[in-house]
Amino acid sequence: MAKPLPLNSEQPNLAELQRLIANSVMRPLASGDRSHRANAEVAAQLIKPNDRLDSFERLQLYNQQYWWRILGSFREDFRGLRAVLGERKFERLAVAYLEACGSSSWSLRDLGRGLEGFLREHPELIAPHGALAIDVVRVEWARIIAFDGPEKPPLDATKLTGVAPEHLRLELQPHLTLLEVAHPVDKLLGRLRLAHSEANTASNAVAASQSRRAPRLGAKLSPRPIHLAVHRVDFAVYYKRLDPEAYRLLSALRAGASLADACQTAFADSNAPSETAAATIQQWFATWMRFGWLTN
Repeated sequence: MAKPLPLNSEQPNLAELQRLIANSVMRPLASGDRSHRANAEVAAQLIKPNDRLDSFERLQLYNQQYWWRILGSFREDFRGLRAVLGERKFERLAVAYLEACGSSSWSLRDLGRGLEGFLREHPELIAPHGALAIDVVRVEWARIIAFDGPEKPPLDATKLTGVAPEHLRLELQPHLTLLEVAHPVDKLLGRLRLAHSEANTASNAVAASQSRRAPRLGAKLSPRPIHLAVHRVDFAVYYKRLDPEAYRLLSALRAGASLADACQTAFADSNAPSETAAATIQQWFATWMRFGWLTN
């Protein structure tokens, strides 16, 4: 976080005032949710006290509300990570991440954009659940993208008539994320969603208690890689498992390969007869068209 800038004059300009207030509001909370006393100088010069609060206390309210808001949003975005790490470890991670990376966007949905990279640089924050935690973060970030990412017009199949596969290039929807993970994160998040659903059917007192503390969940390493498509249909987010060949085909299309090259890449290591592969690809494309994954 940037440090508050000293006032250069008795009457600073508007841009300087904005920087001072923003830096003070976004300054990390000290122990006990108390703002750093460094804010006191800024508050004394810029904020009037009232009959209940002095200048520093008034600024402290905004400082606390800012941090409680972004910490609350971060907790909601990464419920799965909370369930894997536990509340205390997650809270330490959240504060460390937000102090290091902070909020740099007008939208709270972007808070976790750099989380995967941060955790790879600081594995001690997620030990001994490092590999699972990274997989969960990748899937939860993909869910955020799927929820409100942009969407292009779906592919019009009639425009493909007469176009040779070697000259045909298709794009995937921006909100679709393709992932290879080592743990069944989709199942873990399904169990977590069920736990929250069950909590919502309980009494208000019990539900309130459970909403503050996420259930602890874990997942064993899968014997083989799991390929996931995280996507949106009718404003709802879904996780769909893919065959390895389907994953390679879609990944090749996203990388800009022609349809012919993507199909060849998908089945490069397969012993399936060409007729079987062609029929399988046809079934995949029928499903992907129904989901609206393809565009051009």
